[in-house]
Amino acid sequence: MVAGDQTPTTPPVPLQPIHPFFDAAGAAAAAEAEAVQYGTFMTLITKNDMLYSGVREDADASPNLIAFHLATIRELAGSEQQMQAAYRLHSGQQSALRPVMETDLPMEGYFGQKDRINEFRTYYARRLINPGAPLRDNLVAELFQGGSRPLWMGLFGCYGLPLVHLSDSFEIKAATYAKQALALAASHLDDSLCSLFAAIAADSRRRSALFGSNAAAAAGASRHGRQPQPKWTCDPLSILRDLSRDGRLSGLPLVLPGYTSHAAAGRPWSSVPVVGQVVLESVWRWDLAETVDPLDALEELGRVTTVALACGTHKTPGATEFDVYLCFLPTLVLALRVFLAAVRLQYPAVSEIALVLVRCLWAQIVLVYILQLRPNVAATATATATATATVATPTPTPTPTPPEQSTAPSATPPDDDHFLFRAFYDDTALDQPRHQDAFYLRALRSFAMLAATERDPAWRARIDNAAVKLQVGWQRWLGLGPGEAATLDIRL
Repeated sequence: MVAGDQTPTTPPVPLQPIHPFFDAAGAAAAAEAEAVQYGTFMTLITKNDMLYSGVREDADASPNLIAFHLATIRELAGSEQQMQAAYRLHSGQQSALRPVMETDLPMEGYFGQKDRINEFRTYYARRLINPGAPLRDNLVAELFQGGSRPLWMGLFGCYGLPLVHLSDSFEIKAATYAKQALALAASHLDDSLCSLFAAIAADSRRRSALFGSNAAAAAGASRHGRQPQPKWTCDPLSILRDLSRDGRLSGLPLVLPGYTSHAAAGRPWSSVPVVGQVVLESVWRWDLAETVDPLDALEELGRVTTVALACGTHKTPGATEFDVYLCFLPTLVLALRVFLAAVRLQYPAVSEIALVLVRCLWAQIVLVYILQLRPNVAATATATATATATVATPTPTPTPTPPEQSTAPSATPPDDDHFLFRAFYDDTALDQPRHQDAFYLRALRSFAMLAATERDPAWRARIDNAAVKLQVGWQRWLGLGPGEAATLDIRL
């Protein structure tokens, strides 16, 4: 379905795991490899949890990515050797875990303090095993308890890594990831994002109450007692394209890329009021009716983030560079889908706020696009034929020889679903730099999962093509370092 007047008529497609064994003949080998892989995975996750801090002791308090990389390999059904290689790759860069004081006292007052992440890990480990309730009940209770800064707002901090760990805890069924998600959310709770999300939540409540009163009045006057089918008044992709022509975003007095606060000097995005104003306008331009299924809305965002990552590349001379902030957006869409599909119908607290979470994710997508687009917005806000490229199906560069005669990836994906990952499965020692980059692997995996659950064949083909473009063209990520702000340009 393309956003507009149409309404999804088929239920969302359930997620299916990716597995490298292509036929029934490999079933026995798959079962044996699965058992070995799971044992190695749990051993390495436990070692990381016991030996290393959740953040590194550097200027930016960079997060420990061992669990993230291992989860990615696990979800791709990678080998034991690949997990060992990933652990060795990251372990030498981590800070040792220091003893912390255990407490049962509330820690909400320490939210946003990155140096307390290990205290949060200990605290939430105890909270999640609170006797008398299942772990999932405790997890939902911690995330959605009241307050001016509820913990769920922290899921979008640290590039969205807490939200990804939360979905990993459901996909992998490992409680360690649930604890890590809460600890990261608490320690990286960002005041600027909280203010933005609080405004969205408040507006959502007002609109929901208005919808309820209008629905009751309409039901009494209708012969059938039914509401019209929900509509989107403006699709998200059109909104992003309009932002590249918004003169208000020209020459923003910011020197740092992205929304994450770096240790380097520079004004935060929240100090420029027009940024938050444009984000909120964009949130409500995509007018999600209260009757829209959140999973349908996430399918729409999956399409938007696919196009943004594949087409919103930095225009550096002689190269196509993929943006580091955009790379995580498809993964966040997939992560929120996994979480909502697992708990939304079981817990009213989640069901009531599901559309708010979708709107907050959309706000983060808009925020990333605005901050990575500058300073290349035309000051005159005049759209020209060359100012904004037409967004269409990403077209990979064709290979000069047939796939079987070339070592380069094919530009056209074969019929099987595992073409994207064959090079990864063959690289058992993770010798290729791209397989040492967990963000690249996760982005590729997210594309594959979004394509597998896409109900529109045309969009499924677009997502597949975007995945191939990433696989063929990726060399590095751009748009993270403080020195890169002057060259940002992800115009669609």
